[in-house]
Amino acid sequence: MKGLKSNKADVTRRDFVRLSAMAGAGTVLVACGAGGAPAAEAPMEEAPAESAAEAAPDSGSMYNEAPRLAEMVANGELPPVDERLPATPLVLEGLDGVGNYGGLWRAGRRGQADHFAVNQVIIRGALSVNQELTINPMIAESWSVSDDATEFTFNLREGMKWSDGAPFTSADIRFWYDEEVHNEELTPVFPAWLTSVVDGENVPAEVSTPDDTTVIFKFASPNALFHYSAGILLSFPVRSAEYMKQFHPDHTDDPAALDQMIADADLELWTDLYVDKRSGRHENPESPMLWPWTVGTDFTEPLVTATRNPYFWAVDTDGNQLPYIDDLTFRQFTDPDVYALWCINGEIDCQSRHVRNTDITVLKENEEAGDYKLQIWRRTAVYGLHLNMTAKEPRLRELFQARDFRIACSIGVDRDAINELVFDGTATNMQYGPPVESPLYVEELNNAYLEYDPDQANALIDGLGYTERDADGYRLWKDGSGERIRWTMLGGPTVTDNDQMLIDFLTDMGFEINYRGAERALAQELDRNNDIEARTTFMDRNLIPLADPVIWINRANTERPWGNAWQMWSVNPDNPIGEPPPDGHWQWDLWRIWDEIRVTADGDKQNELFKEILRIWGRELPTVGYFGELPRPVVVRNGFKGIHAGYPWDCCRGVYEHIIDNATWYWEDPENHM
Repeated sequence: MKGLKSNKADVTRRDFVRLSAMAGAGTVLVACGAGGAPAAEAPMEEAPAESAAEAAPDSGSMYNEAPRLAEMVANGELPPVDERLPATPLVLEGLDGVGNYGGLWRAGRRGQADHFAVNQVIIRGALSVNQELTINPMIAESWSVSDDATEFTFNLREGMKWSDGAPFTSADIRFWYDEEVHNEELTPVFPAWLTSVVDGENVPAEVSTPDDTTVIFKFASPNALFHYSAGILLSFPVRSAEYMKQFHPDHTDDPAALDQMIADADLELWTDLYVDKRSGRHENPESPMLWPWTVGTDFTEPLVTATRNPYFWAVDTDGNQLPYIDDLTFRQFTDPDVYALWCINGEIDCQSRHVRNTDITVLKENEEAGDYKLQIWRRTAVYGLHLNMTAKEPRLRELFQARDFRIACSIGVDRDAINELVFDGTATNMQYGPPVESPLYVEELNNAYLEYDPDQANALIDGLGYTERDADGYRLWKDGSGERIRWTMLGGPTVTDNDQMLIDFLTDMGFEINYRGAERALAQELDRNNDIEARTTFMDRNLIPLADPVIWINRANTERPWGNAWQMWSVNPDNPIGEPPPDGHWQWDLWRIWDEIRVTADGDKQNELFKEILRIWGRELPTVGYFGELPRPVVVRNGFKGIHAGYPWDCCRGVYEHIIDNATWYWEDPENHM
């Protein structure tokens, strides 16, 4: 298996197309401002008396620590670093070697709903993926899988602690599984990823914890991909059992205090308080955490802050406890132009999220004035149009469910024109599929219906019976109503150039498109209520599809609504908005094949089966893809070390791992960045 290599040189817009920094196996998610997997693991060496991290004077410890923490130890506010670290801490090696302690890292977040801006920086999983694209231990010291893929054993790090100093043990995971997952008030629908399929039914796993550091998941049938979900995607658990017990009526020592907390929070149910406090997205600064930095402010504040976790369980190759950087801030904005101005003014230290491709030129021009460099990474995501085949308008359903219509929406759009005018020709025309370097690459999907042919597009639509037009050239519904065919296309708060050009091409085909811009919180609400007719997004999760295939199989809410009601029904058949697909529909095939993959232990067979899913996509185009592999701009202030240009960027879930661990990033001159 080939690993990823980085081109360290500065990269211009046109230089980007010459980068080929990606290999095709393993789970990879890379984003500046996003942390997780080790940059590389290395054997532990005895720490020198003095390190580049400017540790405190030697006190006979095996490890070194940040001066801020050493001062707290000296004042009796913290135990010594040896007592805070586990018996076998994770060892990480940064791209620029041993770093310096201290400093502040400034980033941005777009509104209160932008949890990912924070999550992508701080969260870690039980397992991770390194630069060689292999899955490695992280929170878990080791892990193993039975030959038949029915039993997964995770061995935790002995002596590992939560950010409040309490032990992190298998009891935390057991409490989460027994008292949250199996509690129908907290979890009305049992999570599918914690089940295996027996006779067509999802059977929950059995969890055992024979000692403080061992967690065993036993399935009734093979669940061959469980390690992706449990170790990399979902990062169980994200809360301390001891902390959460006070909010659970079956475990609190003071029921009256629990009732008072519910009343004080202006809530009615204990479950509402519990969900608020468990901090699945880290809104609760009081909740103990496991990550390099702990959130210190409520997410409703305009400036979210985080500070180093004195109990973080990783060190560098010289024995310096990580992270290097002391503090983080996430400054809230609503206008992307304001964020771009922050970047230009040197007010963002390192971030890729929210840096727009349309700002590449102006950001390059202002590098010297803003005291930063604009790195260029390779974005694997594909821009596409989601036509909700379960839209509430029956006539739209019929139209969107017609395969020839979706094909027309593909070949009726001039991708080259959009690419040249909006992206200076740096994009690649493609459908939503794994990139060519992936072992799951399927040419008949990625290259399906790409050639611009407006005449054929119009002929396909005519063939569906939508031949009548009004005086302005808009097509009319074929029901004799005389009404124009129109739909609302949801997009970001302001229409992008590529969205506008797409609308223009669809208009040329005879459709009236109303653009509706929405912040993420509103878009999520519309999505949950199936109130979206069409939407444009960039689709990620395509580097290693088996790790997170939800867009392809439509069995989880991805905010890519190509079959929303079907997806809702598949998750919960009792959902009043959900509904099953029509009998014999290819959506059933996607689900059937995926269920077969889940019980298939052989990796080659898994790949063969998943290619069947991709071939269905190539025939049916559930979502119409237009182009991908765009340059991904990353703003990095001068003196901010440990991150290099040229890596692939696949921003999936905030809890995915990243091949360059940001705990190893540091300031060359931290005293100037406080």
